[in-house]
Amino acid sequence: MAVFQFHLQKVLDLKEKEKEQAEWAFGKSVQRKNEEEWKLFRLHEHHDEMSLLLQNAQTQTCSAAQLIQITQYKQSVERSIKNQQRTLHGCEQDVERCQSRLTERMKESQLWQRLRERSHTQFMDMQKQREQKELDEIGTQLYLRRSN
Repeated sequence: MAVFQFHLQKVLDLKEKEKEQAEWAFGKSVQRKNEEEWKLFRLHEHHDEMSLLLQNAQTQTCSAAQLIQITQYKQSVERSIKNQQRTLHGCEQDVERCQSRLTERMKESQLWQRLRERSHTQFMDMQKQREQKELDEIGTQLYLRRSN
């Protein structure tokens, strides 16, 4: 009995590899986005702490230099928050790009997989036809032998 071999197996393997790479890239981009979200969350917490510290410093007696220093530090944290928001936005765009690439690669892979399945079905149908033809031939030979 003949063994099925898909004549475009190397293309199918390549498409599967591309899909795996796209999955990996998507996972990495999501991971990076989550890390950047965590950094932003920590910056917001730090900003809230600085606001509270500034509030407490204003109600207590402290030097003007301390107030200025706390205010400048709070403003620095605010700039860091804005920069982190831009970074996070870039990560979100990267995730979207990777997701669309992954979707495209999955569609291509499915297309080649369906082509392989169709080819396998045709191969099996041809095998059945050959077997049936051989059985018919054997049946005909037996009939001819018995009739002689």
